[in-house]
Amino acid sequence: MSRHGPLALLFATMYPQTVMSMMVLTPPVVAAQVTAAYGLPAETAGVYAAASYVFVAIGTLSTASVIPRIGPLRLSFGCIVAGGCALALFGLGSLAFVLLATALMGLCYGPLTPAGQQAIANGEPIANLALFLSVRQTAVPLGGMLAGLIVPALVVRSDLETALFIVGGTATLTGLLAGSLLGIVRNEKREPRPVARAGFLAPLRLMLGHRALLAMSFASMIYGALQLVVSSLLVVFVMRELGRDLVTAGMMLGISQAAAVCGRIGWGFLADRIGRLRGTLGAIGLGMTAACIMAWALTPATPDVIIALVAFLLGATTSGWNGVFLASLMQAVPASQAGFAASGALLFSYLGIVLGPPLFGGLAALAGFPIAFLVLGALALGGAWLCLMPASAA
Repeated sequence: MSRHGPLALLFATMYPQTVMSMMVLTPPVVAAQVTAAYGLPAETAGVYAAASYVFVAIGTLSTASVIPRIGPLRLSFGCIVAGGCALALFGLGSLAFVLLATALMGLCYGPLTPAGQQAIANGEPIANLALFLSVRQTAVPLGGMLAGLIVPALVVRSDLETALFIVGGTATLTGLLAGSLLGIVRNEKREPRPVARAGFLAPLRLMLGHRALLAMSFASMIYGALQLVVSSLLVVFVMRELGRDLVTAGMMLGISQAAAVCGRIGWGFLADRIGRLRGTLGAIGLGMTAACIMAWALTPATPDVIIALVAFLLGATTSGWNGVFLASLMQAVPASQAGFAASGALLFSYLGIVLGPPLFGGLAALAGFPIAFLVLGALALGGAWLCLMPASAA
């Protein structure tokens, strides 16, 4: 697979994650319309994120045993096809279809990061690994940016059901087309046997054996919670608390996700330059704390340009840590276990993702969004401490 070159590998691992991220983040972008359609409070948008990531975790744990039989890249493009069909189901107007689509999209999203890690590990060694992985991980905020910029406009010009069907159908068709045309995917070789013979929870047991990485994984649980809170509830916050319309709120989400792209590349470059992955992760956590304090200070009278600046800082920090974290995992295990280690470590991130949005939404409903952002800032400070503490103490 390495004969195709790093750029082909980068595209083949980024494209599926970009498309699936766009689809997974599409319902939160139109959360106000979805919750209104079913007579639910707007804060319940966080429940969607939590429910979907329960199935993301299941899909992640299942990846290690599936990759050798299918191939990591074939698996990734297959997830696009199935995920597009799931998003189309989301727009059929039935709560049962919404629940089914949420589960299917989570199961399709879960394998993408471990599969991408294994595809990269199977290739030639890559210089500046943290930067390479950070560039690849820009697929997540890039997908969110596309969702924020495209989906609200589609809803305004048509309706919710039509917009979801268009996005899902287009994703399915492009996934089929790209997967069949790309040589790096079409010629991918299957492994003769699984890289490890283990049970469903084996990736978690592997992670528990690395004490220093375990501390960073707990930090990733906090960081993951902040990441999904911003992705899933920023639109609701801007509309409900700051009094802006859907298009403006979608633009703020798009700005935050564009900032995440810049942040991931910048943090990855910094980590490679200074050679301190843990220190870089700690600095990102301190940035999250500062951004949350700034969000706490926003009011309806705040100019849009200031709101955009805060959205930029939130995106650059809460969604900027992933590539550096994944680089630390790849350095800690043999190449054959790269996907395995990612599956185990991401369980901590997904636990934060599952718990963060509904807890934040509940706190926002009880005490208001400003207090909820202050609590997030305090948690981010704890995550920074876990990363900055000496490895021996971890």
